[in-house]
Amino acid sequence: MSCQHPRLASVIMNTSQTTATDVPGPDALDFWIGEWTVSWPGGHGTNTVRRILDGRVVEEVFESHDDDGEFLHGRSLSVRDSADGRWRQTWVDSTGSYLDFEAVEVDGRICFRRETEIGGLPVAQRMVWLDVTTDGFRWEWQHSRDGGATWQVTWPLDYRRVT
Repeated sequence: MSCQHPRLASVIMNTSQTTATDVPGPDALDFWIGEWTVSWPGGHGTNTVRRILDGRVVEEVFESHDDDGEFLHGRSLSVRDSADGRWRQTWVDSTGSYLDFEAVEVDGRICFRRETEIGGLPVAQRMVWLDVTTDGFRWEWQHSRDGGATWQVTWPLDYRRVT
């Protein structure tokens, strides 16, 4: 998700350091499939996640608005590349953002990560799913300016499954 949204950039918290390990397996995103309501400080929305294209691609449809009436509509496609077995994700949204990620495993769970530059300086960005249960989880958009030694939360979302 784009962390360039001005309201969201002000929600910063420190998180503990984690390390990446092995490549996540083919069922790594199964917990995410479904209909969700999402909320965060200053906004809320919905997220619909389903398997498409013979079950090989995970499609996300994200619709949100914040308390100031700003809307963010986004889509992602995640696929486990048949050539090398690595998960990759592409995100696009109504602000014109295009982000590309590669999956790694962090603390036993899939995480999508990318390297970029902001203001001419290298920044690592990642999205992490935490405290996953059948009915909900916490999702965090995080960034690191020290090569991944420490991570800061830019956008925390609370997911609740729609029943």
